[in-house]
Amino acid sequence: MRFINKGEPTQVRIKENSGFRWESVKTNEVIDLPEDMGFANGFKPLITEGKIGTTKVETKQIELIDELNKEDFYTELVKIKGIGKYTAKDLVLMFTRDSLIDAIKNNKPIPIRNDIEKILRREYGKRWKTYNCKR
Repeated sequence: MRFINKGEPTQVRIKENSGFRWESVKTNEVIDLPEDMGFANGFKPLITEGKIGTTKVETKQIELIDELNKEDFYTELVKIKGIGKYTAKDLVLMFTRDSLIDAIKNNKPIPIRNDIEKILRREYGKRWKTYNCKR
């Protein structure tokens, strides 16, 4: 998502494949950042003007679900014994990793076969408890 810095000049830490780098952002400079990182640094979303017919409208960029996270979640699901590639594909379409863990944590029904649901509750229930205890 594109943001504009309306405040004082600042530096932003950006993650790359080889590690991290610092980037300076001057006042009124536009930068492309993930949504949560942009708002955390106090930047304003970049709003552009568009046209629908003869009417001028404001447009905003929206952030799509990261495809890499979907692929990571898919490979993680396939590695679980009892879940095949087609079932994993269906689960990736229905849930993100966080929403699946949230559904398990809150005992919400998961719309999938009962045996697969038990496997998921067993596998991600452990992970949620371990993650929750570390906090």
